[in-house]
Amino acid sequence: MSRVSVALGVFDGVHLGHRAMLDAAVAAARGGEVVAVTFDPHPLAVVTGEAPLLLCTMEERHALLLAAGASRVEVLPFSKELAVLPPAAFHEQWLVERLQSDSVVVGDNFRFGHRAAGDVVTLRELSGAAGIDTVIVPLELAGGEPVSSTRIRRLLLDEGDVTSAARLLGRRFQLTGPVVLGAQRGRTLGMRTANLGLASTLAIPLDGVYAGIATVDGLGDFDAAVSIGTNPQFHEVGDAPARSVEAHLLEYEGPDFYGATCSVRFVRRLRGQAVFADVDALVAQMRQDLDATRHALAADRRDSARSTVS
Repeated sequence: MSRVSVALGVFDGVHLGHRAMLDAAVAAARGGEVVAVTFDPHPLAVVTGEAPLLLCTMEERHALLLAAGASRVEVLPFSKELAVLPPAAFHEQWLVERLQSDSVVVGDNFRFGHRAAGDVVTLRELSGAAGIDTVIVPLELAGGEPVSSTRIRRLLLDEGDVTSAARLLGRRFQLTGPVVLGAQRGRTLGMRTANLGLASTLAIPLDGVYAGIATVDGLGDFDAAVSIGTNPQFHEVGDAPARSVEAHLLEYEGPDFYGATCSVRFVRRLRGQAVFADVDALVAQMRQDLDATRHALAADRRDSARSTVS
């Protein structure tokens, strides 16, 4: 019977630290099965009632874990019942009985069981008694600081720094959702946009204009200028309009594609959200944004080409 190697964690975003865990799980499997075990909903949603905004959907997390080396993904429903299991009971029910683990891989800050009473020392003791190998993966560092979902979230939400976030993720930060009907102001301004319908649980970068790549199911990839914010140009002071994520696809002149799935990969933040003297000034800035998008994406491709050659 082949070995079963379990990588255990929340894995929000599947960043470089998570990938290091998957690499360790693949090595521990010795050609056997690698099972990535994650939780839904986020444990903090149950434990504290306040979950952090997520870096990807569960569907994206599943696909990213498989791409990182997992043979399959096991999603544990995180419930109040699971939250109060003592460490020993969680270990016995899931790692021993359900998953029949031969090895378990966690990060060195891993905690588990009721009130996070178990740590890596607890895990090593319980696993040793059950004949399970334990692999503790040190935190991945970047710029002298640990790579974490919290750090990436801060870069996106507080700074809109999608470039630094991409370095920690090992990929472009991405938002995916169906194209929904918006206010349709873009077409009156001569610049149609695709409005993404996004779950309220997702982390959306700081308001502003970004250069990115949009992928529309059935249509392909397009360079895109992406606007995130509340469109303050068209609202009175004191209004509380909802935020939106709108992508203008450069060079696309085809029919509308409402209902299609659109993914936007963020490359660079160009500017913050602003209010202009009038609509003409806004349109002039939008045209500058398109030029800035073209230049930013061209520069990014040149940098990527040089990195590939070197």
